[in-house]
Amino acid sequence: MMGKGSKMYSVLHGVCPRCQQEKVFRYGPYQRLDFTAMHVRCAACGQAFEPEPDFYQGAMYVSYGLSTGLFLAVGVLTLFYLDLGYLVSFSTIGLVAVALLPVLFRVSRLVWL
Repeated sequence: MMGKGSKMYSVLHGVCPRCQQEKVFRYGPYQRLDFTAMHVRCAACGQAFEPEPDFYQGAMYVSYGLSTGLFLAVGVLTLFYLDLGYLVSFSTIGLVAVALLPVLFRVSRLVWL
């Protein structure tokens, strides 16, 4: 299911969805401040990583869904399971949002691609 050739493999490894040989993003998510830098196309197979203008607007919906699920899980965990109170719970959600911004950005684009 997650072997080479599957969509999940492409998303988890950040590689071209067609040939799965080349990386989609230029740098690691926490390697530089420019974590959004992508290659224009795959060097191995020529797959365009932005097939049409404004292609990644749909990735915003994927990002919204992923973020909402993650923040709800963190909120429920900190507020109800760990009983940390509202201030700590919302602060934790904010810290998780900032810390995982590069990862959520990349995953949402890779899922949409």
